[in-house]
Amino acid sequence: MPQTVRRRLSPEDRRNQLLDCAQHIILSDGLSSLTMELLANKASVSNPLIYKYFATRLQILQELLIREYGAFRESLAEPDKSTTNYRDAVRRYVDINFRQFSNGDILGILLGQPDVRQVIHEKERPRYAPHFINEMAKEFGIRRRLAEKVVVLASGASIAAAEHYGRYGGDRETQIDQTVSFIFGGIESLLKTQSTD
Repeated sequence: MPQTVRRRLSPEDRRNQLLDCAQHIILSDGLSSLTMELLANKASVSNPLIYKYFATRLQILQELLIREYGAFRESLAEPDKSTTNYRDAVRRYVDINFRQFSNGDILGILLGQPDVRQVIHEKERPRYAPHFINEMAKEFGIRRRLAEKVVVLASGASIAAAEHYGRYGGDRETQIDQTVSFIFGGIESLLKTQSTD
């Protein structure tokens, strides 16, 4: 029987492997189940190796948040060239929120922990991309400050809808469409009441 040769992972690959394993533990067994010992066991490494990469459990959680939050922000950073109008762009944004914030998503779990989320500086925490604000201002002919307010409100509605979907389920596409309709209805209503804000 041929022997399999074990390959050493690069430090970056090992760190990501440990973060992936921590994420799996959290999603399958809950946040409180993650310990250094369980992580070592599930990753098939020694306890000292875990401590070589992470000094504390909190550091694991914070680095996992940094990685996942970076991926989330990157997904929002640039407008999708395939969207043909602003409504399509908003639908894409809502879809991203449904992927990130529905029940069982690691980002939502980690952001819910004050000691973990403090690693993300307040100025880096907006859940919307600046291009949405600029596009909102252009689409509706409003000042940037009002557009920012509208995008923040729409973002909150999108995240809340994603969390609701995660708790209660249902048809995902229908709920995304309903969320987009709710957002645009809210935008129209708000714009009727705001003249100079």
